[in-house]
Amino acid sequence: MNVEQLAALEEKRLNHQRSLVGDRETLYEREGVYAAWREMFGQYAALARKGDLEALKRALFFVWAERSMSHLMTGIEDLGEDTVREILGLADRLTRDGRLDAELEWMLPYYYLVEPSYLDRLEGLDALKEASRANPLLYRQRCPEASFDHRGQMGEYWKAEQAHLRRWP
Repeated sequence: MNVEQLAALEEKRLNHQRSLVGDRETLYEREGVYAAWREMFGQYAALARKGDLEALKRALFFVWAERSMSHLMTGIEDLGEDTVREILGLADRLTRDGRLDAELEWMLPYYYLVEPSYLDRLEGLDALKEASRANPLLYRQRCPEASFDHRGQMGEYWKAEQAHLRRWP
């Protein structure tokens, strides 16, 4: 699957997840919500290993969301420490090589500002941590200019943030 196909699958999974009524913890386990998001993360990680920058962005979002938001809201839980380390390592290498795109330059500091433990729990990752500590409010300028259509949970999150930024200058 490519990122466009994965985004369509994410949309279906989100719609199903939102249709569940009752005890979310029980329903998410029974309906396989957590397992489905772990699988989605694994697919993004596989594409990121091949150099797909958009897949890396979405996988990074999952890593951050696992630490910063409730699993009952996202369905993201227990992503697997080895794959998490690998994704963060890929992002660190990209940063160290000076290959961050303009979007990651503002996304990374935002993620770190909101939940630094998503990176600080691991040793190393020095370039990624340095980039994540730089320009913590850059997202306020750049996020409103970005497009997040058809970008899965990451896109939905950032669309909500864009709306927030437009209301509160």
